[in-house]
Amino acid sequence: MTVDALDFCLTVSRAHANLSLKLREHLGAFHGLDYEDFTLLHLLLRTEGGRMPMGDLSRALGLPMSALLRKMVLLEKTGLAERTAGANEDNSRHATLRPGGRKLMQAAVTTALAICADTVKSLDPESLPQIHAALLALCIEDTASA
Repeated sequence: MTVDALDFCLTVSRAHANLSLKLREHLGAFHGLDYEDFTLLHLLLRTEGGRMPMGDLSRALGLPMSALLRKMVLLEKTGLAERTAGANEDNSRHATLRPGGRKLMQAAVTTALAICADTVKSLDPESLPQIHAALLALCIEDTASA
């Protein structure tokens, strides 16, 4: 079977949409989180000290800064995250995971792990590293053409 670039990308998009729906349903029902907030908070959970420059977070999520700011305002109101001044000389803003956000995410990650394990169970476990590497390659910014 021949797969061209368009077919491949559309299949990746459908797989993402399917997984997003499953995660949205379960994360909402069990933890009161939507999928987009989970991805944002998960990035913060994985960083040193639970904080990340807002510009880096915006790029990692593929969101314009204005959309990220709107999300952060809502997460601040619920006590899950906050915007803080950076420690460097330019004093840039950072997104920071709050203790309540860390506690919620620890439980939510357990749910997400179960859903993801169920999602990939039909794949050959030995193929997962190669598939993962291919998807990561798609995530790398193309700075040469910018």
